[in-house]
Amino acid sequence: MSDAVVVDASLAFKWLRRETGSDEAFLLRATWESSGTSVTGPDLLSLEVTNALHQRVLRGDFSPAQAVSLIEGLLASGLDLYETSGLHRRALELASELGQGAAYDCHYLALAEALECELWTADERFHRAASPAFPFVHTLSEVESPG
Repeated sequence: MSDAVVVDASLAFKWLRRETGSDEAFLLRATWESSGTSVTGPDLLSLEVTNALHQRVLRGDFSPAQAVSLIEGLLASGLDLYETSGLHRRALELASELGQGAAYDCHYLALAEALECELWTADERFHRAASPAFPFVHTLSEVESPG
């Protein structure tokens, strides 16, 4: 196993807005930082988080300036983003294997597989689909709440 961990956009977003699961996401982040674990994701993570922020701007949760500040903060946080072009083939294979309606989430899985590390997600549906065949996929519900 690698000294890296892959996180998906659903988990990374928990670091930007306090909501259910944020405490667990912050606990994981602190644990990884203290152990020197590199936090990684495919470059599409920034696209997905940007879109989630935009949706929250449209709903009135954030101003556009707040959303820009949040994505800039995330990108400056030391998160290692990998180019996805080398992951497309495997992501397509995994999406078919897992019966996924979209291949996005499988890019994260393909990266974790390639890096031989854990994948952490806040997406319970994806976790249920992937973890039986890929036990290195974990979800925030596995983290004991710090509160």
